[in-house]
Amino acid sequence: MRADWDGVEFRCIEYKDTGTYIIGGTDEVQAILDDQIVKTQSMCASPFIKALEKEANAWNDLLNTLQDMLDNWLTCQGVWQYLEPIFSSPDIMKQMPEEGEKFQQVDQMWREMMEEAAKTPACLIIAQDKERLRMLQECNSLLDDIQKGLAAYLEVKRVAFPRFFFLSNDEMLEILSETKDPLRVQPHLKKCFEGINVLDFNEKVQITGMVSAEGEKVPMRTMIDPAKSNGAVEMWLIQVRCCPHSRGPSKLSALGQN
Repeated sequence: MRADWDGVEFRCIEYKDTGTYIIGGTDEVQAILDDQIVKTQSMCASPFIKALEKEANAWNDLLNTLQDMLDNWLTCQGVWQYLEPIFSSPDIMKQMPEEGEKFQQVDQMWREMMEEAAKTPACLIIAQDKERLRMLQECNSLLDDIQKGLAAYLEVKRVAFPRFFFLSNDEMLEILSETKDPLRVQPHLKKCFEGINVLDFNEKVQITGMVSAEGEKVPMRTMIDPAKSNGAVEMWLIQVRCCPHSRGPSKLSALGQN
């Protein structure tokens, strides 16, 4: 059974421009684990195992450790990949300092583990490292806390500006990760305001009007300056909703009620 693992390694792949790695396909590792865990458990349950009981139990423990490690590793990897671009944003780090600090802890542990795995990728060697399993479990616990904090943060934003309920979490995070760039809101306006396709910005990135999908333009009586909201996107979007327009009834003029 040990011979089946000869040459079987975790494939470490460079991940985008993050300077670290992720593990690639693990189908072969999982297939060997599934087969050997069943065989080993059957052996341990046999009444004729006495002579090999100690060795069989040790092998069973090693396989189960590797299985737990693989499960935790893939879970951690998936969540880390999702959160890494979010917490690469200075705006998000500023708005969520507690979660940002936790993610930095996870990110450091992840990079250290992947660096070691890239140097020594043999599955059986990694399986003997129970400290790695403990670190992965700690990472997953922190990531769970971060995701709960992120969900609570988005809920606060949605309560402040209920039209955010029309947007997915990913769409909201795209907006909130670049609060200094009001233009990032443009692709999502149609979901928040009936009749508005884009907002009209001047060279100072101040909102001077709104434009429908048909190209109808309606100027605002009062210019809106998103910079004065200090990164609170929901505040200047509320101003857009409430701002009076300089024209009479049209598809756009009813936006305050829609």
